[in-house]
Amino acid sequence: MRWPFSKKHPPLSIPPRDAQRWTVAEGDVGGGPLIVPSNDAARELAGHPDLPIKLGLAVPLNRPAPGGLPDADENAELGRVEDLIVERVLAAGVAVHAMSLTTGVMKEFVFYVAPGMDIATVHTRLRDEVSSHDVQCMAVKDPKWASYREFVPSP
Repeated sequence: MRWPFSKKHPPLSIPPRDAQRWTVAEGDVGGGPLIVPSNDAARELAGHPDLPIKLGLAVPLNRPAPGGLPDADENAELGRVEDLIVERVLAAGVAVHAMSLTTGVMKEFVFYVAPGMDIATVHTRLRDEVSSHDVQCMAVKDPKWASYREFVPSP
């Protein structure tokens, strides 16, 4: 018998950034390595109805290494870009940095955000502030966090 109501989610509570822990997984894509740091706090939030939008900010590498990973210098540059992206997205509204994807051609920072965030303004601001790399943006409805679940197993 099916119950006439759905599973209720607890109120949204995102832990402070300094309390969030990350797990790193490795895989492969297109014959090259894939590094996937994932936020352990996001596992508990996966599918929460208050965070139904997947926001991906992709940064193509300036010195791509198909079949490899970014070189040390570019990886250091990407670290600074990541810090700025995280700062801008989290300041713009309710969001959690769920995971990052790194290959030899790009790095993508994946967030799940609440409706109402002015994503276009966040993207424009990042493109103005980041001179070392192009910052690309895509936002899609993903209420079940399907993209996240492709890379991060359930607890």
